[in-house]
Amino acid sequence: MGIDRRRRASLALTLNFLALFLAVSALTTSYWCEGTRKVVKPFCTGPVTAKQSFCIRFNSSNVNDTRLVQYIWETGEDKYVMRKFHTGIWFSCEQNINMTGENCRSFLYVAPSNER
Repeated sequence: MGIDRRRRASLALTLNFLALFLAVSALTTSYWCEGTRKVVKPFCTGPVTAKQSFCIRFNSSNVNDTRLVQYIWETGEDKYVMRKFHTGIWFSCEQNINMTGENCRSFLYVAPSNER
């Protein structure tokens, strides 16, 4: 006494559609891998605000002169910020440096333009 032929066919069809749905959703999502990444803080640009914890201020009068030595007073772990990311097969998204919102890009644009 097993399942009759009609029920077996219906169950097989349902399971195949479920597998197809899960495969399509796996290919289109960007949440295959999630985590945090240690990133060096960039130099602050613009006017000085009360508290800028996501960038590094340096003591130079001319920000655009690359010949000047830039003394950074932050040492060790306070030079870095932990940014969240999530990635899939087609897209990679990373939290913005000021910790508001995220920046997503396609893997087609990860490589430099001269190597595509």
